[in-house]
Amino acid sequence: MKISFGPYNIRTHELDGKLSVQVTSDLGKVHMKDADQHEGNFPNEICYFIENPSEKPAAKGLKRYSFGDYTYILGINYNGELCLFHSVKLYVHKKVIDGIDSLTMAFLAEPKA
Repeated sequence: MKISFGPYNIRTHELDGKLSVQVTSDLGKVHMKDADQHEGNFPNEICYFIENPSEKPAAKGLKRYSFGDYTYILGINYNGELCLFHSVKLYVHKKVIDGIDSLTMAFLAEPKA
């Protein structure tokens, strides 16, 4: 599924019980902020920014999206960064797929004995 949220394009798909999220933009290359770059107050917040955008994205209020059992909330702050909020009950892994910063989310599961 593809979503446009302000100047950001979010591609989401579910596979093997996991949710994969990739963020791009026509304004420039999009990167996830590292923990040392980010001043967020939420442990379940991941922010994206556009590298050298031709124009600064306007702030945009929060909106919730659901994909099967998965839900996340998107918003754009006054710095033009896209903020994604996910459930604290999810395991989130950051990686690069095809040169695009990506997230893989999965529900925490109890180990089987």
